[in-house]
Amino acid sequence: MKKLCFGTFTTVLKVCMTKRVTQKRLCGTILLSIAPTYDIRSDDGAVSDLILCKKNLSPIVTDVAPTADARATSDYFKQNILPMLDSNKRSLIVLALKDIIASDASIEPDTLVEKVNGMTKETIIRRDSFVLEDFLAGIFLYTVLNVENRNCKDSVKQISEDYINSFHSQKMNINFLTEYSKFTMETTNDIAIDTRYLVLLAETGGKCQKCGRPLGIKKEGNDVNYAKVVHLSDTDDVILCVDCEREIPNASEEDNMNLLSDKYYLENLMVARDATSRYTIEKQIEQVLQEVDLMDVSVDTQLKIEPIKVENKITERRLKERILFDVMQLYDGVNNALDQLAGENKLNVDKFAKSVKRMYEDASEAITSQSDIYNLLVETLFNKTGRKHREACEIIISYFVQRCEVFDEITK
Repeated sequence: MKKLCFGTFTTVLKVCMTKRVTQKRLCGTILLSIAPTYDIRSDDGAVSDLILCKKNLSPIVTDVAPTADARATSDYFKQNILPMLDSNKRSLIVLALKDIIASDASIEPDTLVEKVNGMTKETIIRRDSFVLEDFLAGIFLYTVLNVENRNCKDSVKQISEDYINSFHSQKMNINFLTEYSKFTMETTNDIAIDTRYLVLLAETGGKCQKCGRPLGIKKEGNDVNYAKVVHLSDTDDVILCVDCEREIPNASEEDNMNLLSDKYYLENLMVARDATSRYTIEKQIEQVLQEVDLMDVSVDTQLKIEPIKVENKITERRLKERILFDVMQLYDGVNNALDQLAGENKLNVDKFAKSVKRMYEDASEAITSQSDIYNLLVETLFNKTGRKHREACEIIISYFVQRCEVFDEITK
């Protein structure tokens, strides 16, 4: 059994810090977040004793902790601690801390462990999306306020590089947010759990299918954009915000048919996403890239150096959401596969990128619809790689929309 304390918390970060950072700098900087007069960044002995759980934290730290501003501590972590950590290991940090918290029998399920947002042990274990600076600062505050540091020596010994690396297969399960939902605990208590709402919200990503506004679910009240289930046919429901729901009685038959068509697209997209795990799709991406049959590329085809954000290139809302989903979820997966294959001399990445660019230029000469161009690029790649793993082909094309300038910037 592992225990959560300042020593185990700091050891996880130490194993995952960048090479240029020392453990005394990391540990000392963490403590400065709430005790700016307590600087041990040059005291090897004091830092070592704290990390190895040989002694408790100084009263200089523990005495000021109860009045520490949790939000200010999070901001401090964002500015000063996150840059010290290896960006490729951030998911591993979260997974390791979740594992330690889950295995610490001294922490009850309803104990507030993350002090910035008031997350309990049970909530942390169930979540897979976090604001990293909040998560780290909140757990740090808990270890200072609630735990004797000198009782965890055996737990520290278990936190090695091998332990951290054991979570590699779960990395893609962790997502990072810039902020949490604005719903208060009072609002969430009023949420009506209805499977129809949950399924429809999952299909639309929690947004109104018609206008794209974020939605909440509540039994009564009007202080949030609450979701409304609308029956468009005997078998089909859509989920809309209150404003769009009011417009339905006066909507034309064409508008309703467009909503139904959009719903069918969302249903199919959700089935496709659920059918293939992220690990599997990354393997499929690699297989597709290994089988790329490179086209001849003119020396005149040039790639732009500075990529343009998807938002500044795509005008069709559904296509934009689709590409952004792929980019946010699996951009790193494609990037890593390209780097790996290039390193093994199995793929000329620059030449392949120019091939995709030429495919886009050829398509855009005859087609104006961005969705049609996107689908043609996917179909071309799908055909050229043996008609395997269509979803992987979609993700690769989405990657190049972001990275290699497929689609031009929208002029204003």
